[in-house]
Amino acid sequence: MKEKVITFGEVLLRLSAPGNRRFVQSDVFELNYGGSEGNVAASLSTFGVPASYVTAVPDNELGAAALSAFNSWGVDTSFSLKSGSRLGLYFLEQGAALRPGKVIYDRSDSSFASLQPGTIDWKALFQNASWFHWSGISPALNPSLAAVCLEALKAASDLGLTISADLNYRANLWKYGKNPVEVMPELIQYCDVLLGGKGDSELMLGIPAKEENSLEQVFSAWQKQFPRLKTIASTGRANANASRYQWQGYLWQEGKLYSSKQYEITHIVDRVGAGDSYMAGIIYGLIKNHNDGQRVVDFATAASCLKHTIPGDVNLATVAEVEKLMEGDTGGRISR
Repeated sequence: MKEKVITFGEVLLRLSAPGNRRFVQSDVFELNYGGSEGNVAASLSTFGVPASYVTAVPDNELGAAALSAFNSWGVDTSFSLKSGSRLGLYFLEQGAALRPGKVIYDRSDSSFASLQPGTIDWKALFQNASWFHWSGISPALNPSLAAVCLEALKAASDLGLTISADLNYRANLWKYGKNPVEVMPELIQYCDVLLGGKGDSELMLGIPAKEENSLEQVFSAWQKQFPRLKTIASTGRANANASRYQWQGYLWQEGKLYSSKQYEITHIVDRVGAGDSYMAGIIYGLIKNHNDGQRVVDFATAASCLKHTIPGDVNLATVAEVEKLMEGDTGGRISR
């Protein structure tokens, strides 16, 4: 079976206030490249799964540097477009303890946001792939990108690829007059695997969910509305603040809910990309252990725990490191 995974989304230049400084305190910013779907591709590549990232960047040094960053993590960017005039940015202020983090986006009229339907030859792109991953961030940007996503999903579906999505609600992005529930259900109908939570149910999918409803009830309702869905993943935090919390993963597969053990993450280095690392762990687990739901959720949860210890958007933990954590090695001793 071909294992190649294609991801589609916007690459972003991340500018972070150093340490736990506030924006108003910072006269320098640390530079990284990331973006939800690219983070998934980089993590999968680190796990040994061939991955391609389809995005659009300007034909200048910043665009080249963004693609080079993902190439350095083993991601194929050869299908990415060089078009438009600017790279999307986001500014990050890391939170600490009781003070939450903050993100400011600067991505209007970016190369990616300017993509139009008919620009990408999806059928040619998908010829040697088995999996397509996207997220709710892209259709949140504008109607044209929602149409591009639909175009990609139809092509991937026609070619028999497994399709996954992360609902990835971003309140600061849905600004073009459409609510998510007016856009997302048409796209989600093509998905086999979905990452989301109870709070996304009515907002993103138009399916009411009460606080007292169990995850089994919520996810069963999703599957009833979208019959192609076979696997739904979610995460949960408890006793949370910006510096520490308890982290747990859930996987609903063919009507059965699996739960990981709960991890205590006591010194968060960088929580950006935690959900992407979990998504990558789910995809990896389904490719390698598709008949073992417990193994899949255990691997994804351990992978995302390690991401919390790594600066930047991308999870650079290896399979061996994830499996070591799964086996209970949480001592953090130096490996000599």
